[in-house]
Amino acid sequence: MPLTRRTLLRMAALAPVLYGATQASVAAAHASPDATAVRASDFGFDPVDATPALTAALASGADVVIIDDVGQDWITRPLWINRDDLTVILEDGVTLRGLAGGFPDTRDGIWRIHGRKNVKLIGYGATCVMNKPEYTGEWRSIVRMGTSESITVEGLVLRGAPGDGVILGGGSKNVVIRNVVCDDNKRNAISVIYADGLLIEGCALINTQGTAPEAGIDLEPDSAPQLIKDVVIRDTVFAGNKKYSFEMNLMRYNADSTPASVLVERCYMGPTGDAVVHVQPGVRGPAAGSITFRDCVFDAGDSPGTVNLYGVRGYDGLRTTFERVAFTALREQPRTDPFVKIWSGLVTVLPEYGNARFDDCVVLADLAGPFLAGVEGAGDPVLSNVTGTLWALRPRQPIIDTAGATKEVDLDIRPHDGAAQVALTGRPVGQAGQTITVTVRRLGPDTAAPLVLRYDTGGSARNRVDYDGLPGVAVIPAGGRTADIPVRIRPDAAACELTLTLRPLPGTSVAGRDTLTITVRGRQ
Repeated sequence: MPLTRRTLLRMAALAPVLYGATQASVAAAHASPDATAVRASDFGFDPVDATPALTAALASGADVVIIDDVGQDWITRPLWINRDDLTVILEDGVTLRGLAGGFPDTRDGIWRIHGRKNVKLIGYGATCVMNKPEYTGEWRSIVRMGTSESITVEGLVLRGAPGDGVILGGGSKNVVIRNVVCDDNKRNAISVIYADGLLIEGCALINTQGTAPEAGIDLEPDSAPQLIKDVVIRDTVFAGNKKYSFEMNLMRYNADSTPASVLVERCYMGPTGDAVVHVQPGVRGPAAGSITFRDCVFDAGDSPGTVNLYGVRGYDGLRTTFERVAFTALREQPRTDPFVKIWSGLVTVLPEYGNARFDDCVVLADLAGPFLAGVEGAGDPVLSNVTGTLWALRPRQPIIDTAGATKEVDLDIRPHDGAAQVALTGRPVGQAGQTITVTVRRLGPDTAAPLVLRYDTGGSARNRVDYDGLPGVAVIPAGGRTADIPVRIRPDAAACELTLTLRPLPGTSVAGRDTLTITVRGRQ
């Protein structure tokens, strides 16, 4: 179909506006040829308070609003997205900074997205920042959304919120958070009150500190009808968070609540002051659902805890599954603390607690105590339905420690030495827009146990800007020879180099080619 004169005019108007904008952000925006675009600086720039110019740009009716790099910070009060089908692009190098005293309402945030559809907030190499110590309380967030559908937040650094980096309120549906860094926020990096379809991928949820729960992510509905449904978190790093890396708290759920469904895969969860993972089911009856952790590393470091499964459980309640998860700890002395604690909770509702499975999980630590402890409350509860397979460097019996009765509790403990000869292989040259597959190949004769590896990324390439976020975790399954690491080079990546280097986990050793450098040829 030939282009109309109107379409050609729109494309001509759009091209010079997009030219010079963050190339990675423009590529992520997928702007229609019929889209119109404006620059925020066309509406004026006030270095003291740029809110009027930014608000005018957002209200201009343009399909694409570019917050351009004017050489200094854009200082702003809350910015409302008041229309559907809008893309906002922050150029590389832009900082959007919260105005001191500019957020008096506890529900305020830099970005307010409510009752909207098809909104994209994209900023590869850009930062939105607030002054965390400025406000008491825990509510002000950098990106606050609710009753909204098909929302994308991509490529931004969200730092210093007096509350959350991102919060999803009631009615949040089909939300994507991709290649985002949430750093040094007060309550949680991401808080999820309601999610009906949520994808978080390639992100870094780090350094949360200030007020409880101080987690990388907290999935916590405010009421029994609210959904935690079809949530996928993958290729994401959780590190430096004060209390939890990952928390799911369904304490307000009851037997009539929609079953929760959460998948967490290929994630690194680092040491915290309490537990790397904290899961609390409903306390008002056996609320059903499932949460699966797959191909992850839970690193306790020198802290006592790794996983807390807490609250009332049962065969028809929340099911927690760990598939090829590595439980690791760096300790000078053998670890006496259990890696997993299952707490009985309010046994007046259900006399049985447990309902957890471990499939080909790996314990990489020198244990001087049990791997799992059942922690009973009053009422003689029964630890029930805890099954699966663990590969342990130095298994210690009993692997499960509980003072009470057990029912259908059976963990198959298999020893392994953690050593492996591996090599990294892959194409040494890549083009912008390509995916380079780096393969970790096991060379030795023994493939019986899973092999869990970490890797670092380095070089001039920017993680989550020149390539999609990588979690630093690779898992070769039991009986398998290889694991693939897909390096997705972003369409407008600059010319750069990316180096991947294998790092053995505690208790393991690696022999073979442990480094691979990819030269990225930038967009021509």
